[in-house]
Amino acid sequence: MANLKSGIAKANITPPVGMMMSGYASRKTPAVGILDELNTVVLYITDGETEAALVTADIIGISGEGTARVREACNAVSGVPPENVMVAFSHTHGGPQTNLRRGDPSDDLMNAYARVLVNKIAGALSEAKLNSVPVSIGYAKQDCSVGMNRREKRQDGVVILGENPHGPVDSVTNVICINSLDNGNPISIIFSCAAHGTTMTGDNYKYTADYPGRAKQFVDGNIPGVTSGFIAGCSGDINPYPRSDYKYVEQHGKSLGCAVIQAAINIENPVDEAKIAVAIDNFEFNLAEKPTLEEAKAKLASIQKKANEEIEKAKQANEGKPVDEKKVLNWFTARSLNGAKALVEDLENGRERFTIPAETQSLAIGDLAIVGMPGEIFVNIGKQVAEKSPFKTTISISHTNGAVGYVPTEEQIPLGGYEIQHARASLYGIFIEPQSDQVLIDSALRALQKCYNNE
Repeated sequence: MANLKSGIAKANITPPVGMMMSGYASRKTPAVGILDELNTVVLYITDGETEAALVTADIIGISGEGTARVREACNAVSGVPPENVMVAFSHTHGGPQTNLRRGDPSDDLMNAYARVLVNKIAGALSEAKLNSVPVSIGYAKQDCSVGMNRREKRQDGVVILGENPHGPVDSVTNVICINSLDNGNPISIIFSCAAHGTTMTGDNYKYTADYPGRAKQFVDGNIPGVTSGFIAGCSGDINPYPRSDYKYVEQHGKSLGCAVIQAAINIENPVDEAKIAVAIDNFEFNLAEKPTLEEAKAKLASIQKKANEEIEKAKQANEGKPVDEKKVLNWFTARSLNGAKALVEDLENGRERFTIPAETQSLAIGDLAIVGMPGEIFVNIGKQVAEKSPFKTTISISHTNGAVGYVPTEEQIPLGGYEIQHARASLYGIFIEPQSDQVLIDSALRALQKCYNNE
């Protein structure tokens, strides 16, 4: 007997022009325009007993605190239990900074936008639940080449952000199609792709949802009555290819959109009866170092010296006039300085902690599961989780319920590079342990197993 009901809703979340953008530290001035609109798309689903929601949005990422804000707001307006709300962002680098991730809490515009964003998401869920109808659900996948591994190894052995045609990728889009039982027509499609939202680079100062937004537009424009949502595959080491021009946003979006439509056409025997299960696994990443107070003070002094040198150099370039220290410091220097100060302060006050709390979450519909992981996850981690999952089909996604930073595979760490030496998940400027990939995999598999066991 059919028991599945679902609904989907979309809301425009494009911010006002003039906000600082996220994704590239080279940007020092606010957005000046809009290339395309940003949206949140929220899916509601129930089997008559368990209610769940999948939140998607054209935003770079979200902190654990931001996840809690979104879940609380969603629960307040829809009644969906907060632990059953999965919050997955697209990771476009063409959106605004929000204090749901990082930023200046004193920025009134940012704070105002964050409040609007949370309420827009919650409102979309309320609308999706209100409009829910009996449905059937099917799955298919389709080859789609949008990205290339970006960890390029130069002849001198240095790894840079470049192009590595021999590196691992995931050239498949996973497609979940939700059809109305009333007429058999699709009402919503959720699809994934494992490539960064970085087709547009740091010289772009106009808002854009990047290729995922264009793909959604293409799907919605070619399947009447459909609202599509994008979930980001594990792409910590993958960029779109080619990139750096809006024509490639169009190209990648259309290519992905065509693959999604083809997959939807290929779906056979969708099910209208299935069990919904949601599970969270809370875990911690261990830091690679536990310095003493003396060591922390020495590190702080060293970083402060480097920061002072950068500021002095900027003043000289400005003919001795005052400069905005927040803007002239190298982003990594600024982050390291803040982390070192926080560590010294916490050690002096007995508040130190050398772990980073995080969570994985699984949302299962029958023998199909989505498993969300926090941060920028290397592609082979997502593949391992999917291969070892107890479910027939598992879609591994990143940028979900948190933004801890990059989580690379252990075998890549000795090679260095941006994702390892600068942006790896860290606290106090101290990186997580090299074995953290296995910690994440184990947590994701526990979340999946809890769903499978219906715990």
